[in-house]
Amino acid sequence: MKNPRLTGYIASALVPYNADLSINEQEYVKHLKEISKADRLCAVYVNALVGEVFSLEPDERRRLLTLARQTVPSNIPIMSGVIGNRMSELVQAAHEAREAGADVIEVMPPFDVLWLRRLMEREDVPYHFFKELAKEVNMPISVFKYSAERGLAYSNETLARIADDIEQVVAMKTSCMTCADYYQVWNRLKGKLSIFVTGADTVDMLGMMMIGSDGAQAGIMALGRQNWSRFIGYCLEGKYTEARNVYIEKCAPIADHIFGAPLRTSRPHRSGSTTALIKEALVATGVFTSARVRPPDVGANKEERDEVINLLRRLELLPQ
Repeated sequence: MKNPRLTGYIASALVPYNADLSINEQEYVKHLKEISKADRLCAVYVNALVGEVFSLEPDERRRLLTLARQTVPSNIPIMSGVIGNRMSELVQAAHEAREAGADVIEVMPPFDVLWLRRLMEREDVPYHFFKELAKEVNMPISVFKYSAERGLAYSNETLARIADDIEQVVAMKTSCMTCADYYQVWNRLKGKLSIFVTGADTVDMLGMMMIGSDGAQAGIMALGRQNWSRFIGYCLEGKYTEARNVYIEKCAPIADHIFGAPLRTSRPHRSGSTTALIKEALVATGVFTSARVRPPDVGANKEERDEVINLLRRLELLPQ
């Protein structure tokens, strides 16, 4: 297995905003300190999708990384999301992330533009992209693999070639909609790099962890963090009855409420984004004082805020 060897819980950091939508650094640092206490923690993820990487200016991304490196214990790696559609853009973002304190970069698919998506179907293009990126940045890389249903997924053969040939690629965030799809990924790539399941898979996440994984990585794990840590720990220890019980009782209701069943169930009444709903929960639990998000993202409405609070109450996650 490649280094760094990541196993356990990757915790994503959300970003609190002031009334003028500037970053509330005091609350952010408090949030980082809380994240750092999680059991099974193997990395803190800054500039994630749930961390609004698309809404942040480059200097803000660097600042968040600097604060994270100053706050999180030195033995815990800092992972930074990087985005872009041009190689030069991604290389620059990676260099800036490393200079600001990142130990690992997670690369969002650079083909996430309508006229570039056709390139995902070619095994050689993603491989050569990561090969060139690794040469230019020469630091540990995590691949963000989207699910096939999103129309933007690397093939398993491409991922295997990347894992086999590119030493810098050490991990992968693996989004799959079904256990059947995840089984193919795990069976093809296990042992080649650290494989993390993620939260958009709702209750299927339980089955995926039982098939096998190196851990989990999802923004929704900010809610009831101790329960997610227990779930991940039980799975890694092979205690699947205990894992099932804590997941069904404490974790699945969160995944189901935030995501529903992706691509299968629509929620036309929903206003707030995933990030907005998680922030509402962090406000309700006293972590943040505001659930603001930056345009064009949209905050939760009153009905959604009430639903989040009721969920937290049922799961006994509200402060006494």
